[in-house]
Amino acid sequence: MIRLPKGDVIVFRCRGLSGDKVVRIEEYRSSLQDAVTALTDRIFGEGFFEGPADDWRHPDTLALVATQGDEVIGFTSGRLLPEHGLADFLDKQIEDVPPDIAEADAKGRLGVIETVAVSPEHRGAGIGTKLLRVLHDHIVGYGADKLIITFRRGPSSSKVKELMERLGYEFWTSMDSYWKTRCDAGEFRCVDRTDSCQCKAEIYRIKVY
Repeated sequence: MIRLPKGDVIVFRCRGLSGDKVVRIEEYRSSLQDAVTALTDRIFGEGFFEGPADDWRHPDTLALVATQGDEVIGFTSGRLLPEHGLADFLDKQIEDVPPDIAEADAKGRLGVIETVAVSPEHRGAGIGTKLLRVLHDHIVGYGADKLIITFRRGPSSSKVKELMERLGYEFWTSMDSYWKTRCDAGEFRCVDRTDSCQCKAEIYRIKVY
């Protein structure tokens, strides 16, 4: 089970922020559920996120939140997959898996970062980068030697490719994901919705060792 040391909080300053420039990164706790859900509704669409209690219920998931004062301004989550867990994670949509990723998957050494989000008014200050680096380091510390990260990519998505290159990740593939069916069925109000769902899941990869 991946966990931050009890009470561990990472504090850093962001030059690009107005007012209080101090940002704290800590492990998600239940008292932040409403704030995290509200932020997700703004970024992805109302109803997209079932809520931390459901989406982060896997015992090996580590979820981190970034706060400025009392406001939740970002979050990320990820975990170490069990042996041969990649197919289920990708909904059995991708068969052409690179040999190094397949090997890590077979050995239970493949880490996944499932989501990262930062409020629109706090983007460009390095908060998403810091969240990803902290989560990456903890997943590696628990045994991952390869990692993949998935992004929901829609018409209004921020520049993911530049962020991934800066962190050393490379593009692997893209695929439809579960939210497309939910979006087309009207189960949530996607912020990028036009006449039909245009979003994809983009997957990036990195070799640690």
